[in-house]
Amino acid sequence: MREPRIENVLGPLGAAVMRAVWQLGEGSVRQVGELLEETGRRRLAYTTTMTMLTRLHDRGLLERRRSGRQFLYRAVRDEAALMEHLSVRAVEELLARYGSAGVRQFAERVAELDPELRARLIELARTGGR
Repeated sequence: MREPRIENVLGPLGAAVMRAVWQLGEGSVRQVGELLEETGRRRLAYTTTMTMLTRLHDRGLLERRRSGRQFLYRAVRDEAALMEHLSVRAVEELLARYGSAGVRQFAERVAELDPELRARLIELARTGGR
């Protein structure tokens, strides 16, 4: 079973913006945009970077505070904690949306897994991932 990647959840641009914020610790739209460019992404319009930061803030992944005329953004969680948080939300959404049908489909997929992987999943469920 592969480890989840932030790109799979937030897309390549959202993941790059989050990584820039993690690297900065806290940064403005301009600082994030400059870091994205330095790390090999093409130059993004200021408004594109601002829109991405605002969307990530609206999703509860970033917090922001006003500093003069600008906002400074900071990640609410580190990458591992964010992936854990997003996976919990995905499972909750699956259950809310599909109920027992979603659980049945998940159980069928688990039954099709390699026995060793299935055993690892059962152990994770028993121990709560510890």
